[in-house]
Parts: sequence; structure tokens; C-alpha cells
Amino acid sequence: MKRYKYYLFDIDRTLWAFDANSKRVIFALLDFYNLHDRLCVFSKEEFFRRYDSVNRLLWQKYEAGMISKEELRTERFYRTFIEYVEEGGEVESEMLDRDALRDFSCRFSENYLYRMPYEKELEPGAREVLEKLKGRGCKIAAVSNGFKEIQYGKLGNSGILDYMDTIVISEEVGAHKPSPVIFRTALERLCGVEALSDKERRDFIKSQTLMVGDDFANDIEGAQIFGIDQFYYNPYHKECDGGPTYESDTLLSLLD
Repeated sequence: MKRYKYYLFDIDRTLWAFDANSKRVIFALLDFYNLHDRLCVFSKEEFFRRYDSVNRLLWQKYEAGMISKEELRTERFYRTFIEYVEEGGEVESEMLDRDALRDFSCRFSENYLYRMPYEKELEPGAREVLEKLKGRGCKIAAVSNGFKEIQYGKLGNSGILDYMDTIVISEEVGAHKPSPVIFRTALERLCGVEALSDKERRDFIKSQTLMVGDDFANDIEGAQIFGIDQFYYNPYHKECDGGPTYESDTLLSLLD
């Protein structure tokens, strides 16, 4: 096993337990807005599965530059709500009016985004790994395609912000993973622009860098294109094409 000095960590579903935290917030909002009666949402788990499917599809479009940040924020809930309306249940009259439903989707989204950063659950082993890597003198960057105002809150409220030497958010950089731009920016902030300008030094730094993430296309293939090693965090044992440098269902394997 190689020893690395520079670690680039994805945030959602790698360090911060996105699915568990998101589900908690959405379940609370379904009760807060009484969508059991108003929209015939009889199963919170079913609602979350539908929302998650819509959300992932829209995130792909957002990362590809096909839709805006604001479209993503509101459309993912609007499209989920529409599925319930079109099923023909006895929904509240406000939900039948598309303009009113879109306004409601905006309010629901704003409340969701307000509450999300206050959730604190991390992926198993995340805090221990960060603490021990910092103890070894490693430098750590958080690298994310998420919304900047939300991601900073997640790191701060969950207690792992102080482990980060820098935070690189795609909308601040102007490029999303898997673009090499965002990986290079992270290393420039960790090591200095001058160090990355010299090919020999740049190649040495890259040989000591490991990208850690759960998204194969964005995190792993992006790192492969950039020319750094990759740790594919794969707790659900998803099949993938191509071989990452390392693959594990636990972050604690990083300490080996």
C-alpha cells in the first residue's frame, strides 16, 4: 500500500451521510406540511424513493450544465409532487393548480435546504479517518459539486470543518467533477500554484494524492483522467466499469 500526503474527499455520501440526513429532513417536512392528507402521501419511504430517483436524474443534468441551480432546487420536488397528483387521489385543491403547486414546491425546497445543513450524521468511520490522517500530517481538501452555502454548513455543523485545509466547491470554481479543473484547483490550494506549474513537482505531488469518493463517474473516473490514484468508497457494492486504484465498503480501509 502506498502512503499518501494529499487527500481529496467528496462530501455527500462519502463523509456526510447524505441519504440518511436527507431522509430525516424530508420525513419531517412531510409531517410539517401534512402531505399525508393534502397529497395522499401514505408512505414516507415510497415518497423518498420517488424523490431520490427524480433528484439523481436532475443532478446529472445540472452537472452537465443542462439546467440551472434554481431549476434543480425546485423541479426535483415539483416533479415528485406531480406524480402523486396524476395518480388521481383525493388531493387538496391547491395541489391541483399547477402554479400553486409550483409555488408550494419552492417553499418546500427552501425549508428543505434550510434544514439540511443542521443534520450531523456522518458516514461510518469518517471522523476517525479524518482525525488520524491529520495526525499523520496529511493535507485534506473537500471537493464537491454541491451547493456552496449548504456544503459549508454541513461540514461545520457535523464537526469536521476543522479537518479541512481547503474546500473546493464546483460553483465557486466554475467547473464540476469530473472536470480536471476542480482537481487541479484543489491541489493548487493545498500545495501552491507555483508547485503545480512545474511539471516535475506537479507529477510528484500527483503521485502522492488520493481522491476518495462514492460517485464512480465524477470522483473515480474524474481522478483517473486527472492522473491521480482513487479510493472508491462503495458501501452498497455497486458494479462499475473500470478499475479504481482501491475499492472498499468502509472508509477505515484508508488507514491501512
